[in-house]
Amino acid sequence: MAQSYLNSKAGREMETIGREYFENLAARSFFQDFEKDEEGNIVRCKMHDIVHDFAQFLTNNECLIVEDDCENLKTNLSRQKGRHATVIVHGSTRSSFSVKNARNLHTLLVVSNGYRIDSFPLDSFQQFKYLRAMDLSKDTSIKDLPSQVGEFTHLRYLNLSYCERLETLPEPISELCNLQTLNVRYCLRLRKLPQGIRSLINLRHLQIRAGFSILRGLPKGVGRLTSLRTLSFFIADDENGSDVCKMEEMRNLKSLWSMDLSKVEDAGEAEKAELKNKKKLYGLTLSFEPWTSQPVGMKEVAEALQPHPNLKSLHIAWYQVKEWPRWMMEPSLLQLTQLFLSDCDRCQCLPPLGDLPLLESLEIKRMEQVKYVGGEFLGSSSKIAFPRLKHLSFEGMLEWENWEVKEEKGKKVMPCLLSLKIDHSLELTAVPDLLL
Repeated sequence: MAQSYLNSKAGREMETIGREYFENLAARSFFQDFEKDEEGNIVRCKMHDIVHDFAQFLTNNECLIVEDDCENLKTNLSRQKGRHATVIVHGSTRSSFSVKNARNLHTLLVVSNGYRIDSFPLDSFQQFKYLRAMDLSKDTSIKDLPSQVGEFTHLRYLNLSYCERLETLPEPISELCNLQTLNVRYCLRLRKLPQGIRSLINLRHLQIRAGFSILRGLPKGVGRLTSLRTLSFFIADDENGSDVCKMEEMRNLKSLWSMDLSKVEDAGEAEKAELKNKKKLYGLTLSFEPWTSQPVGMKEVAEALQPHPNLKSLHIAWYQVKEWPRWMMEPSLLQLTQLFLSDCDRCQCLPPLGDLPLLESLEIKRMEQVKYVGGEFLGSSSKIAFPRLKHLSFEGMLEWENWEVKEEKGKKVMPCLLSLKIDHSLELTAVPDLLL
């Protein structure tokens, strides 16, 4: 996508077209040894040996793979025709390299394998005028980027994830008008993002904050990034708390993996997010942390954050009210396939999730007030409860004593269940016979 190999056709998005290309190549054995994440998405693979050798032969002057040897690295990256460079560092000693005279680079991928690069050539940044994709992830030497990065007008992909010493991003990064992807996840020392980030009008994927990051907010105006498809974390900073739900212009948003609601004061403010109108949104996390006691209006805030019926994955965390919002008590999320409920300490019962027709994975953790699970959990369907559920997990249900499923003539319960996990729920003495 960063190299403009993918073009939107007939309203179809680049990400969709790229996924189809990849799946077609995988079906023809171009790729193998796939690694998947917990959600079944392919995150890593290898190219078949024969295909790899042939591709190297065809692109000998354009694609470079260099390992460790600094002198060799200088020579190769200085080739006039070299456009795509992968630098692999795999040794127990610290490594350093130079990229001077590598003016034609379109892609720079540094694979550090967890080893420290002692001196990354930040002083050579001004040469990368044609760079479209740069991946410096896991580079533990970088504390900040030079302001020259703002001159990379062609840059579309920037990955700085796991750069654990990175503290700031230069304000000129907001001048990268073609930037499509910015990844700063697990940059644990990153304090803030540039104030002008709202100017990145072509940004499609903003991946931030995972783990115990000190980043406490996003600049005002992030809600104006109308091209965003992925936003991994949304929280207003202390000065712009009222800005947290101003997402009405993000109509293309597909994935909002963490929406911190700690600064949302009332339902009227929550309604500004307009989640119920975001029909493209498929993944959502609603986190009420760090509210530790039941605040006035939390249930109303949750009611106002009702997602669109097209939602496929939902995580609710730290919801501190006895009653669930109405949209959780009704089968309104008919496309939902994954549901995760965690740390909802005050909830005393589970919602009627058995009515969700497409739900395949259900995970429930640390709901310490739940003592009984019965027919209400199965829902009101007279024929099948949890018709497609494959994976069911309970963890940390410290007060859970009784799980009762009454057998009803003609009614099936979890007919597709493949795995059942119950962990750290010591008071529970039996599992319903229907599930065995």
